[in-house]
Amino acid sequence: MNGPTFAPPATAAAPKPAPARPARPAAKPDDAAAAGLRVLTYLRLHWLMILFCGTLLGAVGSYAAWELLASKYESYGLLQVSQVQATLAQQSNPNMARTDFTTYTRTVTGLVRSEFVLNAAMRDLKDVPTIKTQKEPIKYLADELQVSSPDGSEIVTIRMAAHNPADAKKVVDAVQKAFLAEVVQKEVVEKRHLLKQVDDEKAGMQRLLESMSRNAQLARNPAPPASGVLPAAGADGTPAPLPPGVLPPPGGAPAAPGVPVTGLELLNKLNPTILIERFAALQAEVDRLPTEIAAARSRMRQIEGKVEALKKAPVDAATMAAVDADPAVRDQSLRVTKAKAAHDFAASAGRPDAPDVVNLGKIHAAQNARLTELRREKAILLEVAKRDPQMKQHAAEWEGIRNQVERYETQLKAAGALMARIEPMLNLPKGPDVVQAGGRVSLDPNKPGYDPSNTNLMTLDGFYGGLIARHKMIQLELEAPPRVKLLQPASSPTQKDMKKQVLGTVAGGLFGYVVIALGVVAFETVNRRVSSLADLKAAGPAPVVGVIPGLPTDATGRDPLRRAAANEAIDKLRSYVAQTWLSRGATCVAVTSPLGDEGKAFTAFGLASSLAQAGYKTLLADFDLRDPALHTYAGVPNEAGACALLRGEIDARTAVVTLPSGLGFLPAGKWSDEARQAAVGGRLEAVLAKLKEPFDCVIIHGHALLTVAESVAVARRCEVVLVCARYRETKLPLLQKATDRVAVMEIPYSGVVYVGATESEALC
Repeated sequence: MNGPTFAPPATAAAPKPAPARPARPAAKPDDAAAAGLRVLTYLRLHWLMILFCGTLLGAVGSYAAWELLASKYESYGLLQVSQVQATLAQQSNPNMARTDFTTYTRTVTGLVRSEFVLNAAMRDLKDVPTIKTQKEPIKYLADELQVSSPDGSEIVTIRMAAHNPADAKKVVDAVQKAFLAEVVQKEVVEKRHLLKQVDDEKAGMQRLLESMSRNAQLARNPAPPASGVLPAAGADGTPAPLPPGVLPPPGGAPAAPGVPVTGLELLNKLNPTILIERFAALQAEVDRLPTEIAAARSRMRQIEGKVEALKKAPVDAATMAAVDADPAVRDQSLRVTKAKAAHDFAASAGRPDAPDVVNLGKIHAAQNARLTELRREKAILLEVAKRDPQMKQHAAEWEGIRNQVERYETQLKAAGALMARIEPMLNLPKGPDVVQAGGRVSLDPNKPGYDPSNTNLMTLDGFYGGLIARHKMIQLELEAPPRVKLLQPASSPTQKDMKKQVLGTVAGGLFGYVVIALGVVAFETVNRRVSSLADLKAAGPAPVVGVIPGLPTDATGRDPLRRAAANEAIDKLRSYVAQTWLSRGATCVAVTSPLGDEGKAFTAFGLASSLAQAGYKTLLADFDLRDPALHTYAGVPNEAGACALLRGEIDARTAVVTLPSGLGFLPAGKWSDEARQAAVGGRLEAVLAKLKEPFDCVIIHGHALLTVAESVAVARRCEVVLVCARYRETKLPLLQKATDRVAVMEIPYSGVVYVGATESEALC
């Protein structure tokens, strides 16, 4: 080895007895700071793998997050459900009407998502891409379609969110169309069918009633009546039947043929009690609604007052404390304090009316005004955040009351208009030819009511009046607007907030790096390989006596700087060994390691070569009998050596080879089981004693300390044991076990040699 050469030392002093081994110092606790440094070291060592693998995994995570959290486009449509059905026979009980409206609204929201409505909508959605990709499109629509109606509102909202904006709009339009066709229009069709049935029954009953009435009159009076229900006889002498809805005119005047009495007039002639009751209900409603409107308007004024009170409410102490704690306010307060101090100092040092003092006073006033304005702005922001929920609650309540007032006004207007139509009808004159009896029109002007004996005629007449009323009610319902109507078709799709998607994508990308980094830290934590000089110092009580930069190949490499640094570190180790241990009488130094391939052969050869160049008569013995490596460094064949010496085949003088540098070298020789058996006990001691005789020091390259038995036997017979630890090869738990084993053997001197350190670490 071509390392630096020290001057020959003075005559060696007489060997001194080895001092007692000092007590092992207690190991330092592995605090949080050291753990943090280790984590940073692990990340620094594997930064390229973290970057590469983290990029791949992060790209996959980002893509998955972007696709799974993709912001959808939402479209919505509106249906309006009238609170009260627009019919002649409205519900007079408002509480019952509200209950019916709540139930009806819930029914509508349920029917929109019903299976038969969605099946009908599928006829228009079969070519929509979003629906075509679903295995169960009906279930998909039932899950994704959102139908909502706030309590007390007449609006039913239908929402659909999809990645394709056009598909979301098509789904909402198709569902609205299917609901109106399958539910609303179906009710109209059913009512028309019922109207036709009632009309057929009414016509048949009218013919039967006229026939029975004509027969009853002929039985009582064979001569044709002068006036009455039946008109003049026809050509065959029988009275012609009245058209449907035509009654005899008042005063006995013959009815004009073909002039019907329709609507409310017909209902008044058939049964005025219905109109009287309806008129009374309308009158009660007209009397009640102004009071309800006034109470609602009073409540609106109260809410407006509460809103104004919230706006004008003073800022509380807690808010001002939060404002004063704001960093911007504190900075401005500091500026005000500094400006005031500058002004006061200038005023006390000179004239108060000096221009500089006045200017400083203006600066202080401006800073103070800015502080006041800043505190006011911060307080407003905090108070708005605190009062916003109450303001929203009051606004929602005020809006609901306003809608209620509008409905009351509409009902009041409709009730007044209907009363104006009904009131003149209640004063119609009652002539002798139109006699009211039990709510039915008498067919006999001389006898009110029907003949009690003719019960069939009386019963049929009651049925006939009911059918006429039912017929007119159904007609009014058909003419009235539907209770559910389309308020707004599907809106233009709008994309939801992409913040969640962007954050998820960023998190997915970072997740890849975090996972790889955590994997690296976990792997390194479990294995705990030597990564720095600090790891060795914290691993155990054994001192670090040598730090060799670079790998073993750097000492013989082409880079002169690295070669020089390695040789310098070897010489520093030699200086420490010579001055610390050899000067105290130690002559035998064992170089070992926890496991193999950790730099012990390089360290042993370098230390022995450096000692030889420094003037020490040194022997380098290779006692790594199973896996010898020193002969490759020495450049000699591995023939007769330590194995043959242990077997007693050769003499120690003939086994030692002198290298050109003056270093004595004993190769390992050929391994055999006899050599293993002889490498213990007295035979080993005798061999080592013979080897020490002609040399100042003996460097023994031993086997790994934790793997074979003879390495312990060799180490116990040495005064100094150097345990080598190699960067990223030696595991800290194994190194600690090796140093503990050396401590148990009570070897006088021991230390750790760090191979593969950085240049800065080698300066210690």
